[in-house]
Amino acid sequence: ADRQENSILYYQPASPMAASVHRSRCKTIGIGGGNGSSKTETMLTEMVIRATGQIPLAMRGWYPRDKLRGPIQCRLVVESITTTLAPIILPKLQWWQWRGVSEQGGPKGHWGWVPRMCLIGGSWEKSWKEKERTLRLYYRDPDDPATIVGESTIQCMSYDQHPSDFASGDFHFVGHDEPPPQSIWEENRARVMRVNGTLMVAMTWPDDPSIPVDWIYDQLYEKAQPGPYQDKSVEWVQLSTLDNPHLDQDAIAERS
Repeated sequence: ADRQENSILYYQPASPMAASVHRSRCKTIGIGGGNGSSKTETMLTEMVIRATGQIPLAMRGWYPRDKLRGPIQCRLVVESITTTLAPIILPKLQWWQWRGVSEQGGPKGHWGWVPRMCLIGGSWEKSWKEKERTLRLYYRDPDDPATIVGESTIQCMSYDQHPSDFASGDFHFVGHDEPPPQSIWEENRARVMRVNGTLMVAMTWPDDPSIPVDWIYDQLYEKAQPGPYQDKSVEWVQLSTLDNPHLDQDAIAERS
């Protein structure tokens, strides 16, 4: 029961490449990978770590503590509120929800990432505000989890909203699930600028050539490549489904 209610405390990155995201101090981070590569999970756990102050046990020896700055304001942007946020993303955060290929509590999967002790009053109903689509979380002292330092928030939005809807507020962390429209990315970049925040995108490169991602290649992927023109403030991490030990790799190999 303790492991279930405090899932993030037992979290171990799915691969060394996923761990590099958590080590990174870059202000702009791209995570590429196919289905099942743990790209979204990696982004969500990084956001929850920063919003709650709780470093997973497997990462306490190397997670950069200077990334923890007390209660923060986060924004999470997904493809759709109805088809992505409610059925897919929120269950990944709910401590009682099991996501995996093995039996509940087994080695291939995880409970929801937000520890129950970091929910307001230990209750999802008290923490999640459906009308505002905002999740309130206790930020607890990383060295003394019994001490509540303050409250963080995670505001959830979607790509089908107008870019002007994103043009307000300051955020310490903004995560994008799948490729965002450039106009929304630019608005969110302005939101993190004044507080020296972090922009992150977790995505699969689309097969559809009509989806505009050239700007992502130019502004993120290419700038992060090693060489004389590398932008040290940008990092790109490529994850592989074949490196994820939480999946049934025999089934994946057969499909491959």
